[in-house]
Amino acid sequence: MILNVVKDEYSNNNTIKSNDLVKKQKLEDKVQLKRIKELLKEDELRYVSSNVRQLLGITKVDDPNCFKNPEGKVTRRVVQVGEKFRVILYIRLSQEDGDLEDGDVSGSIKNQLLFLLDECQKRNWVVVGIFCEEDISGVDDNRPEWLKSIRFAEVGNTEIVLCKSQSRFTRSLEMVEKYLHKCFPEWNVRFLGLVDNSDTDIIENKKSRQINGLVNEWFVEDTSKNTRDTLNSMKRNGQFTGSFAPYGYFIDPKDKHHLIPDLHARESIRIMAGMLKHGKGMSQIIEVLMRKHFLTPADYKTQLGIPINRGPNVIKSVTYQVEENETLKSIAYKFYVTIDEIKKCNNLKTNKIKMGDVLVIPHRQRWTTKMIRKILTDETQIGTLVQGKTERTSFKNKKPILKPKEEWIRVPHCHEANLDLETFEIVNAMFSPNRKNKSQKNGELPLFSKKVYCACCGRAFNKNNVHIKSKNKEYLQCKSKRNTEGYICDNKEVVDLEKFKEYVLGCIKDKISQYYDESKYSNDRYLQNVYNNIDNDIKNLEKEKLNIEKEIEDKNNILIQLYSDKVLGNLTIDEFNTIKVGNKVEIDKLSNELLEINNKIANLVSDKAKQIDKVQLFEQYKDITELNRVILDSFINRIEIGKIDHTNNDTRPIKIDWKLYAN
Repeated sequence: MILNVVKDEYSNNNTIKSNDLVKKQKLEDKVQLKRIKELLKEDELRYVSSNVRQLLGITKVDDPNCFKNPEGKVTRRVVQVGEKFRVILYIRLSQEDGDLEDGDVSGSIKNQLLFLLDECQKRNWVVVGIFCEEDISGVDDNRPEWLKSIRFAEVGNTEIVLCKSQSRFTRSLEMVEKYLHKCFPEWNVRFLGLVDNSDTDIIENKKSRQINGLVNEWFVEDTSKNTRDTLNSMKRNGQFTGSFAPYGYFIDPKDKHHLIPDLHARESIRIMAGMLKHGKGMSQIIEVLMRKHFLTPADYKTQLGIPINRGPNVIKSVTYQVEENETLKSIAYKFYVTIDEIKKCNNLKTNKIKMGDVLVIPHRQRWTTKMIRKILTDETQIGTLVQGKTERTSFKNKKPILKPKEEWIRVPHCHEANLDLETFEIVNAMFSPNRKNKSQKNGELPLFSKKVYCACCGRAFNKNNVHIKSKNKEYLQCKSKRNTEGYICDNKEVVDLEKFKEYVLGCIKDKISQYYDESKYSNDRYLQNVYNNIDNDIKNLEKEKLNIEKEIEDKNNILIQLYSDKVLGNLTIDEFNTIKVGNKVEIDKLSNELLEINNKIANLVSDKAKQIDKVQLFEQYKDITELNRVILDSFINRIEIGKIDHTNNDTRPIKIDWKLYAN
C-alpha cells in the first residue's frame, strides 16, 4: 500500500540566468574585480541582487527589514553637513541596449558597476543597495529588481538612485512621469543618470528627461515592430522561430529554424494514431503507452534536460509498503515502471522482497486524453509548420492572446511528417468538438459511433442490443426516442445493425465501381489537368508573394531611415508621426495580403494531395469485402437516417455525406 507521496518543490525556471559566473571569469577581469571590491564597502550594504552577490562573492546577508516600514510611518532622513548620501545602484542589461551581443553577462555587469562606483567615490557617497537585472526590457514595468529598488526608496532607505542612464531605469514615459517627476520628489529621492545627464535636482532639464523618455519609448516600439515583422516574415517562409520544438521533433542542430523528427516520439505518435484509427478507445491507448514506458511530453522534456516550469505539486515518487504475495515484477507493473528503476531507487542488489518492506517507487506521469488530442491534432505532425497562434496587444504588454485559427501562419511541407495525411484527417475527425466517442466495455469504439444521425432531430443513433432466442440482436436507434428536454422524436423505428453494415458496404463498393467504370485514360487525363492547373496557380501565387515580401522589406527600411532622420533632427515630431503611421498602415495591409496568399497556397497544396489520396484510396480498397472503422472514416463524413414512409412501401431515406468519391 502507498504510505507517502513525495512532490517536487515549485521552482521558477526564470530566475538567475548568471549561473556559474565566477567560473567563467577571465584572468584579465581580476584587476577590474579587485577595483570593484576596493570601492564597495560591504558592511554598508543592506541589499544586493543575487547575481551580483554571486559575481562578487559577497557574504553579508541582506537586511530582512530593508523593504519594510515597521513603524508604519516613513521618516525622511535629512542629510547634515559632514554626513554621506546613501545611494542605490540600478543596473540593467538587455539586448536592446547592446549589452549581450557577445554573451559576456558578467563583464557587462562589472563594467556598469565599476562606472557607477567610481562616481560614488568622487562624490563621497555610500552605496547601500545594488539592484541588477539581465536580459529584460526597460519598458517592462514588472521587473522584480526594479520594483524592489523603488520599494527600497519608498521606505526611506536612500537619498539617491544612480543609473548609467535614464533609459536603464525605464524606457516608459509613463514611468518617467510617475517616479522621476512625482514619487521621487515626494520621497525626497534624487534620480541621476550619468551618461545622459538626467538629474531630478536640475529643474531645468525636466523637458529633456521627458523628451528622452518619449524617444526611448519610440525606440522600443520601433524595435519591437521590426522584430515582430522579421519573425512573421520568417514564419511565412516556413522557418521555425520557437524556443522548443513540439512533441515529435527536435530543432535541427545544423539549422535552428528547421525541425527534424524525434524517432522515439514518432513511434508513440504512430501508436496513438494507429490505435485510434482502428477503433481503439482512449483507455486502451493510454494503457499501451504506459506499458511501453513512453514518457508524457513534460516528463520527456525533463529527461532530455529541457527546462520547463512544471508548477507545484508534481509527484516525484511514492513510498510503498509491500503487501502479501507481491513481487518486484508485480509492483513494477502496477506503477508502470521497470524492475531496474525500483532497484536503483532503493539500492537493491537482488529481486527478493518480503511483505512489509518499504520501497520508494519513482512516479511516472500518466498520459491523458487531453495530451493525446493535443499531439494528434497538431498539423506539425504532417509536415506543416503552424506558427503565429498568439500575439501581444502591445509592446508594453507581454501577455499573449490567442488568435483565431484562420489567422495562424501555416506553411506545408517544411519538415518530414510523422503521420500521413489520410491518418491525420481520420484521427482529427474523431476529435471534432461535436463528436465525443465513448468506448465499449472492451475498450473499443462502436463501428458507427458518432457517424450516424437522425434526419428528423439531428441527434446521434446509438447502438443497443436485445436478447432474442439465446442470442443478442444488435440495432441502431435515435437517441431522442425517450423524452429529452420535453421533446420526443417520432423517428423511433430501429435499424438492424448487420443489414445496415451490408447497405453501407454496398454503397462504398458502388462508389469505387463508378471510378473504375471510366477508362483509365480518362481518369489519368483528368488528374493531369487538375495537377497542371493547381501547379500553375501555386506558381503565380509564389511570384505575387515574393513581390509583396520585397515591398514589406523596402517599407521596413524606410521606417529605419525615418527613425534616424528623427534622431538627427531632419524631421519634426509631427512629420515623423505622419509618415510613420502611413507607412505602418501600408505594411499591415501588405502583411494581410501575404497571409491570404499563404492560405491560398496551403489550400491548393491540400487540394492536390486530396486528389492523389482519392486515387490511392480507390486503389487500396478496390477489393473490399468487409467494413471496418478505418474504411468508414476514409470514405464517409456523416450518415443521416430518416423516418420510415409507410405510405411508400415502408421506404426509409438514408443520406450519406461522402468524404472522397469518384467524379
